[in-house]
This record gives sequence, C-alpha cells and structure tokens, in this order.
Amino acid sequence: MRFLSITFLGLILASVAYTEPVSYISEEEFLSDLAVLGLSPVHEGFEDDAAWGGVRSSIVGGNSAASSVSNHGITWTANNLSSQVTTGSGAARTGEWGLYSTPHGSYTKPDPGSNCLNPGECGDGIRARIDSGEFYAAGGWFRTNTPFAELGMFIEQYPDNAIDFGETCDNQGENCSANDVLGTQLQFFGVIDPEGFTQFEFRELEGTAEDAKFIFADDFYLAGSTISSASRSSSWILH
Repeated sequence: MRFLSITFLGLILASVAYTEPVSYISEEEFLSDLAVLGLSPVHEGFEDDAAWGGVRSSIVGGNSAASSVSNHGITWTANNLSSQVTTGSGAARTGEWGLYSTPHGSYTKPDPGSNCLNPGECGDGIRARIDSGEFYAAGGWFRTNTPFAELGMFIEQYPDNAIDFGETCDNQGENCSANDVLGTQLQFFGVIDPEGFTQFEFRELEGTAEDAKFIFADDFYLAGSTISSASRSSSWILH
C-alpha cells in the first residue's frame, strides 16, 4: 500500500517518532527527517504563473494582489483582514518571485481588538490553510528589510500553539542569541507535528505602529495527508 491513511500515519508519527512538534532552523535537517518519515513534501516557490501570475508586483508592472491564492491544495492569505498577498522579486530566494503581504501588517487598520502599540498584535505575516486533510510539516525561508525582527510561527493562528525555535550559544554555553531573530539574510524555519494541523501562521512579533517590521518569504516545503505521499519505512527515528 503506497499511501498511508491519515489515522495510521498520525499514529506512526506520534508513537514511534515523537509526541509533540519538532522545530527546525535547518532546511537540510527538516527535509532529511521528512524522508525518514516517508513524507514527500511539495515545494512552493511562487513561480507557477497559472496560480500566482495574477499577484505579481514590480516597479515596472505596478502592484497586483489578492485576498487569497490557492495552489497544491493550499490556500495562502495575509495574517490580517486588511492585507492581501502578492509576490515580488525582492522577496525571492530562488527563481524570480517570493511572497509577502500588502500592506505589511495591519498597523493602519488593526483587526478588531488589536492594539498596534503592542508588539505582535498588528505584526506583518502570512497564513496557509490546507484545503482538505491535515498538514504534518511546513517550513520556508524568511528575511526582513527592517532589521532586526522577531519571527513567530503558530500552528493554526496567532497566538495559538507557538513554535519554539530555541537559541544558539557558544561552546561555553554563553553569549546566546535567539534563533527567531531575522536579519536581511534569508533563514529557514519549519516544524513537523505528529498531531497534524489545518493552518499555520508566520508573524513578526517585534514591530509596533511606531516601529513597523516587515517580512518576506520563499521556498516552502509542505507535507500533509492530501498534498504528499507517504510510504512505509524501516526506520522512523529522527536524527
């Protein structure tokens, strides 16, 4: 049997591999562990004109955006009610296009109940929802053009189920820095979750209306019950 049922795959992930979300800041390790688990992710690089051609923004062509875009059985939106999603060359890691929301965040039109003087409440970000079934893994590359910024990932949506990306310290365990701090260079962030999830959100958590922070993304890898294949493996132990 080439395809595992949602229930069976979930039981394998939970009972044999681990019982809670595992975070990644290395794309190589993320993809390696997906392979060990028998999950084949789809790649979303925002290059497919059939799906993304209507939301291209450039200096020459002007700005084009939409409230949502669907591809590979996944629907992408901004993380707030007043923004849309678009693609631009400045957000690209590979190819010609990367993803961002426009306007960046809801600083000028806060969602109901949000206070844009509080970090995170109006922060720039994107969401992705699987159209049917469940995600088991999601990861992509992010950067900011307003350094430095703090990136948060949430299973479902902010502020639910925040993913901890940890910190990096020197050989003496000192001079530690948080791994979720974004600079102008692209950095990978991802998660594998044995419980499965229907939506995820990446949100900038430091910016306020007085000091807004912007994020850009590209090259996502996504695995789920209806968007990837899964095969039995002789080993389910993660590195």
